[in-house]
Amino acid sequence: MTSSVLESIRGTLALLDRRSRRILWILVLVQVALAFLDMLGVLLFGVVAALSASVISGEEPALIASFLDVLGLSEADEISLAVSLAVIAGTVLVLKSVSSFFLIRRAYRFLANRQAIISSRLASRLLSRPLLDVQRRSSQQTSYALVQGANAATIGVLGSAVVIASEFAVLVVLVLGLTLVDLVVALFTVGFFAAIGFTLYKILGNWARRLGQLLSGTEIASITAAQNAVRTYREVSVTGRRGVLVERFRALRWEAARVQAEIQIMSQVSKYVFEIALIIGAGLLAVSQFLTRDVIAAVAVIAVFLTAATRIMPSLLRLQTAVLGVRASSGVASPTLELAKELEGDDGGYALDPQMRDRLITGIVEGYPDFVPSVHLRGVSLTYPGADAPAIADTSLSVEPGESLALVGPTGAGKSTIADVILGVLSPDVGSVEMSGVTPTEASEIWPGSMAYVPQDIVVLDGTIRDNVALGLPPECIDDSLVWQALERANLASMVRDERQGLSTFVGENGTRLSGGQRQRLGLARALYTQPRLIVLDEATSALDAETERAISEALDELGGEVTLVIVAHRLATIRHCTSVAYIDQGVVRVQGTFEEVRAQQPNFDAQARLLGL
Repeated sequence: MTSSVLESIRGTLALLDRRSRRILWILVLVQVALAFLDMLGVLLFGVVAALSASVISGEEPALIASFLDVLGLSEADEISLAVSLAVIAGTVLVLKSVSSFFLIRRAYRFLANRQAIISSRLASRLLSRPLLDVQRRSSQQTSYALVQGANAATIGVLGSAVVIASEFAVLVVLVLGLTLVDLVVALFTVGFFAAIGFTLYKILGNWARRLGQLLSGTEIASITAAQNAVRTYREVSVTGRRGVLVERFRALRWEAARVQAEIQIMSQVSKYVFEIALIIGAGLLAVSQFLTRDVIAAVAVIAVFLTAATRIMPSLLRLQTAVLGVRASSGVASPTLELAKELEGDDGGYALDPQMRDRLITGIVEGYPDFVPSVHLRGVSLTYPGADAPAIADTSLSVEPGESLALVGPTGAGKSTIADVILGVLSPDVGSVEMSGVTPTEASEIWPGSMAYVPQDIVVLDGTIRDNVALGLPPECIDDSLVWQALERANLASMVRDERQGLSTFVGENGTRLSGGQRQRLGLARALYTQPRLIVLDEATSALDAETERAISEALDELGGEVTLVIVAHRLATIRHCTSVAYIDQGVVRVQGTFEEVRAQQPNFDAQARLLGL
C-alpha cells in the first residue's frame, strides 16, 4: 500500500473514538487469525493430491510417508485417507469463508453505526461554532459532508481497510504455507501475483481517487443546481430561463453518470486481469515442474499452487478492490475529513439535553422569573474575515427591561450585525455583550426560550403549522393552546382555522403553500410561542401589507412593559413609538435618543420621515 492509502485510513480512523478503534482492531485481528484456516486447507489439499498421485503410480514420496507417520496414519488405506482429508480440507475452507463473511458483516454493521455517530458529532460541533464558521461552506457542501461524505469515510474507507487487513493476512499465511511445500513455488507465486497487483494499482489507483473527487464535486453541484432551479422557479419562468437551468442540471447528471460508469468499469478490470494471470501462471508452473521433477512431486506442487491460487486470486481481487475503494472513497469523503480537521479539538458540542428541554417548558409556564431582559453593549467592534473595515466599531448600546430599541440607518450600516451580536450568534472582536448579567450564549442555555428572533427571510420547514411554530420541540412537548395563542398574536390564526387540517396543515417546502406575508407571520408566531421576554426583529414586517403590519405592530405594542424589543427596520412607521432609536451609519452609532430627538440631530433620518409623512 502506498502512503496515500495509509494516510487516508489514518485520517479516517481519527474520526473514531478510542473505544471504537479498539473494537475495530479486535475485528481485524480475529479476521487475520482466520487466515491460518486457509493455509491448513491448502496444505491438506496438497497432501490429498500427492496421495492420489501415489495411488496411481504405486510410489509413496518420502515427504508424504513422514507426514502420515507423524499423524499415526501410515497403515491407513490411502484412498480412504485421501477422501477423508479432502472432506476435512473442504470443511476447513468453507468454515473459514463462512466465518469471514459473518465477521465482515459484523464489521460493516459496526461501521454503519459509527457513521451515524460521526455525522451527529460533526453536526453537533459545527453548530456549536460561531455563525461565520457555519456559513463558511454552502449548505449543500455542509449537508454532503455530514451525510454522503461521512458514509464514504466509514463504510468506504474504514470498511475497505478491514478487508485490506484480512486479505493481506490471508495472502501472507498462504505464502508461508507454500514456502513449507516448495520455496521456489512460493517465490514464483509471490513475484508473479505481486507484479500484476502492483501494476494494476499504479494504473488504477490515481484513477480511482480522481473519480472519487469528481463524483463528490458533481453530486454537490447537482444538488445545488436542483435546489436553485426549484427556488428560482418564478424568476426563471418569467424570464424564459428554465431551459438554461435544466441544461445545467442535465450536464451535471451526465457527468456524474460518466464518472459512476467509470468507477464500475474500473472495479471489474482486476477480475479479468487476474483470471488471465492465473491461467498463464499455472501453465508456466506446470511446464517448469514436469521438466524438473518426477510426476508425483510435480502433481503435488501444481495441486498446492492451484488450490492456493483459488484462495489467493479472490483475496487479491478483494484486496485490489478494497485498495481502490479506499482511494475512491477518500476522494468522496474529502469534504468530511476537511470538516473534521477544522473542528478538531472541539469538545462536546450540542446534543439532546433533557434538562434544557425541561427548563424550556418550565420557563414557558412560569415566565422566566430569574431572567432580566436587559441588553448592554460596551465598546463592541467586529470585522468580518477578509473585510477592510469593521462592520461595527466601538458600539455601545443599552436596552432596559420592557423598553424597545430601534436600529435604523442606510443599507449596510451594520444594523443586522448588531442584532446578531445581541443574539450571541456573532462574537465581537473587542468589547462585551451582557444580557441578564451573562453573555447571550450563556443566557440562551440558562433560560432557553427567554429570547426569540424574527429574521427578514423566514426559513419554513417542510412540515405542519404546528411543527413550524413549535420549532425543534418533540411532538409530545408541544402545547397546542400556546400554538394557537402565538398564531393569534401574529394575526395568522384565522387563516389556519380556515384550513381543513388546522394545525396539522402542511405548508410545503420553504412554505410554498403560504404567501410571503403568511410566511413572515408564521416566523413571528414561532418567536412568540415560547412567550419570550426579549425579541429581536430584523426587518420582520417588511413582507407584510400595511393592514397586517399595523395589526402586528399593535400586538407588539401590547407586549410593552412585558417584553424587551430590539427592532431593525427601514420602514419608520414600525418603530415610531419605540422607547429609543439608534441611527447607525458605517458601523458607528451616530446618534441615539427618542424618535423626535434622532430626527432633530440626523438630517437624513428626518428627510426620510418627512417623505413618509411622519
